[in-house]
Amino acid sequence: MSTIAPSGLKDVSKAALFRELTADNFTVLAEEIAKRVAAYQNGNPTTIIGPPTSGARVLNEFWRDALGGEWVCTVAGTPGTWMQIRPAAVTTDPSSGAIPTGYLILNVTAGHIKRHTSGYVWEVPEA
Repeated sequence: MSTIAPSGLKDVSKAALFRELTADNFTVLAEEIAKRVAAYQNGNPTTIIGPPTSGARVLNEFWRDALGGEWVCTVAGTPGTWMQIRPAAVTTDPSSGAIPTGYLILNVTAGHIKRHTSGYVWEVPEA
């Protein structure tokens, strides 16, 4: 399988698995173009659930937390003001770690969005 230079996009013109390769290409584009990559601290993937709680941050900075929740900085500062733009997709409700109140998850097993209320309590928000 060849790629389209200079990026990591796969050539789908003669692909037998067109749908899978196209999905792979969307992932590559998200990482290369939109910079939708996991957030790192000191070269290691973050272990933080939720937005960063320290460091100087800039407007529109992107952050992906340890569970895959995505955040954008809406007000620059230290640590800035953050808005969750995508819930973390999980198979079970998180029951450990420091989870911010209001944190959203998509419980794919239960099939709905849940919001963290406190402790390790989750609620299904009303539509």
